[in-house]
Amino acid sequence: MAGDSLPFNVQVLRDLARHELVDVLDSVRGKKGLVIDQTVSGPLSLVAEFTLFKEHGVEKVYQMETPRIDTDCKALIYICRPKIHLMKRIAEHIRAHQQGPNPTKIEYSVFFVPRRTMVCERVLEEEGVYGEVTLGEFHLDLVPLDEDVVSMELDNSFRELYLDGDTSSVYYVAKAIMKLQTVFGVIPRIIGKGTCAKLLVDLVLRMRRELSISADESTNSRIFPASSEIDSLIIIDRTVDLVTPMCTQLTYEGLIDEKYGVRSTFVELDPSLIGAPVPAGSSSASPASNKPKKVPLNSGDKLYTQLRDLNFAVVGGLLSQVARRIHEDFEERHQARTVSQLKEFVGKLGNLQAEQQSLRLHTNIAEELTKYTLDQDFNKILEAQQNFVAGILNNIHVDYIEELIDKQAPLMHVLRLLCLYSLVNGGFKAKQFDYFRKELIQTYGYEHVLTLQNLAKTGLFRRQESARNPYSQVRKALRLIVDDVDEHQPNDISYVYSGYAPISVRLVQVACTRSAGEVPKAAAGSAAGTPTNAGAPSVAAGSQAPPSWKGFEEALGLLPGPHFEESQKPPDYAWLGKRKNSMARTGPKVTMVLFLGGCTFTEISAIRFLAQQEDGLRDYVIATTNIINGTTLVEATLGTAAVNSA
Repeated sequence: MAGDSLPFNVQVLRDLARHELVDVLDSVRGKKGLVIDQTVSGPLSLVAEFTLFKEHGVEKVYQMETPRIDTDCKALIYICRPKIHLMKRIAEHIRAHQQGPNPTKIEYSVFFVPRRTMVCERVLEEEGVYGEVTLGEFHLDLVPLDEDVVSMELDNSFRELYLDGDTSSVYYVAKAIMKLQTVFGVIPRIIGKGTCAKLLVDLVLRMRRELSISADESTNSRIFPASSEIDSLIIIDRTVDLVTPMCTQLTYEGLIDEKYGVRSTFVELDPSLIGAPVPAGSSSASPASNKPKKVPLNSGDKLYTQLRDLNFAVVGGLLSQVARRIHEDFEERHQARTVSQLKEFVGKLGNLQAEQQSLRLHTNIAEELTKYTLDQDFNKILEAQQNFVAGILNNIHVDYIEELIDKQAPLMHVLRLLCLYSLVNGGFKAKQFDYFRKELIQTYGYEHVLTLQNLAKTGLFRRQESARNPYSQVRKALRLIVDDVDEHQPNDISYVYSGYAPISVRLVQVACTRSAGEVPKAAAGSAAGTPTNAGAPSVAAGSQAPPSWKGFEEALGLLPGPHFEESQKPPDYAWLGKRKNSMARTGPKVTMVLFLGGCTFTEISAIRFLAQQEDGLRDYVIATTNIINGTTLVEATLGTAAVNSA
């Protein structure tokens, strides 16, 4: 973000989650076991450590996916998502305890994250264990991933919203926004784009009206703080921009996610990359020593904070500079002549060693990523992607997709290219569409018939219905392609994809700055070859004004779903008197950008870049249902048979 002193403090959200978790653990007296759903364990680790569990009576932690739990605990607390298959697993555990050779009496409590559902209660009834469990909720919704990123960590949100038609995620997000407003104040301005985004804002406004009706004015005022720390909320529906996730991420953090997968800020790496010492007496080739280790990737690592948002092309140079600086700092010990100088060096030694360890880790990761990016297929796929988004749809690239299928390349690589081509071309012509369907099914198996149907349903891979191709107009209207991008000294968000600006972040930019990325100089608007937007105010004026779509309605109309602008009137603070003005927040405006259906690490990097360009006038906080990339997005559409065979 634009500076280290972000007015929006995500630590408050972490503290709220910790306090509620303590209440959950203390709801059962005495010693107990904790059974955690795998999809909850990651977010839970970001708000609490194992010592907190021990302090509140947890003797052992179990994985919910285990078919049977053998325990001496007299009470078990389940913390899980409201999923049908998990309810059946709980029922299996209970029956195993009751019907075994040595039946045990155990007290069961189930806490749903973030909300309980009637469907799950019904399943527990049908399984005959409803009377055996105490039900509750643990509102672990917006989990801080970093100082400027919060996530609901709803891994299936894209599939549920856009394939299954299940809008539970919208309700969960609406409740999270309401909680956010009770902590940070009523958000005065909400704008957005997309069908689910409109559904969300309508639900939030309805919840606020219902809350206002149920409480008198003075009580309502006390529910929400007197001043709002969040100036505005921009909601982006993932279906508005499906192009961006299909492109290979080219930032350092994005490439780590593409190669290794980052889950709740943790990445699993080979111990050799971390530089972890091999335990004495153990073989370096033993399975235990080669087991991947989880490494946190967040702003706690200062070097990672410097690297994560850079285009990978410049990472090597920065690592070299850091290595030289650390070497010079270590060499200072030879210049130490007096006791005070030695004492000063020893005081810095701990930080230097930590920096050296971090440098070793990121140098090793960078070396692996370099090998990954030098692969011939990686570069051919990247070339095809960059041509597709630039509107260059040559047969040579379509032939390359056929070549990938013929040599049975990884299915996700093939599907991402096909989906990207379909999205930028308005679909495939009927003959071509049927050809690729046949080739994919014959090569990768009949189980992917449903996968292809799902991709068509979500609009990712479909048959061309008309000759009109809105993407080409969007590309020009929003200046998505920037030639001669400077990856070392970038002046546009397009550096994250080496020349392609993410549609989603460009929308945020036009809403906040009234500019589609033109160079913010007095004469820039009239520069040759630089697109201008009639009726759009200047960049400086846009930074001061509330976010708005004004001046870009035509471009927005080319993208799917409605766009909207809503204002929320703050409660009447008359009872505060003169204190109201003294409580008003000063400093840069804070805009929260919310992605429904997930966002990529490169989009996060691009929004951080926007904050730097705002010169301290506006800071951004990113909220999302989950973190995605092209592979996880396509995997979400896999048919049941394909998932079982994977």
